[in-house]
Amino acid sequence: MTPSNSHAIINTAVTTRDSGSNPINSNNGSISTHASGNGNPFEGKPTYASYNNDIPPAYLTWKKPIPNQTFPPLFKIGVSNITFEWTVDPDMLKIQPENITVALANPQKQTYTATIVPGSATSAKWNLANIPSSSPLMMGYYTVWVYDQRGPKAFPSPGWLMPDSRLVVAMYNTEAYVGRSDSMFCPTCYLGADATSFHENVLPWGITLGIALCTSAIMMLFMIY
Repeated sequence: MTPSNSHAIINTAVTTRDSGSNPINSNNGSISTHASGNGNPFEGKPTYASYNNDIPPAYLTWKKPIPNQTFPPLFKIGVSNITFEWTVDPDMLKIQPENITVALANPQKQTYTATIVPGSATSAKWNLANIPSSSPLMMGYYTVWVYDQRGPKAFPSPGWLMPDSRLVVAMYNTEAYVGRSDSMFCPTCYLGADATSFHENVLPWGITLGIALCTSAIMMLFMIY
């Protein structure tokens, strides 16, 4: 069990799985986990027991990030640290998990296992800067799964932790600015070449317009006098 008020830094393998099962590559990530004995709803519980069906399963409550279906929490790939914090109702949770897994599923259903922490942990940190370029994260929305040793598809059992997938986070990346030089951003290109072509084409029109205005002014003077 994790001692009270303890803090541990765990270097663990971040494993990418295809459809949540077969590993396809591994990343080295630095995961920080923290579990406090002060009001920790996971501690002081048996690791296995059986209860009547009138007792509901324990549902996880997110403290950080806060789930938001309209504007999911946004993180920059390669820079951000994602801190996950959760809790449960201590009256509902009757069984302490042996361990807790935090995993993220991308739009293509590939699952990145961020960390596996002790069953009494209430938080974990995933440093996205440590993801190798050989297995990069994709831009898009990721579903965050949190579950105990029974797996993400565990059947709801009285007093046991219910697998949770309500949190969605968004991953994004930025691209370097590239200057444009095509006709959409080149005013003189519409006339065929450079600024010389611009003057050669506009100057005759200006002279013609000036002669027309002068002629009109002279005619107006004759009409008045």
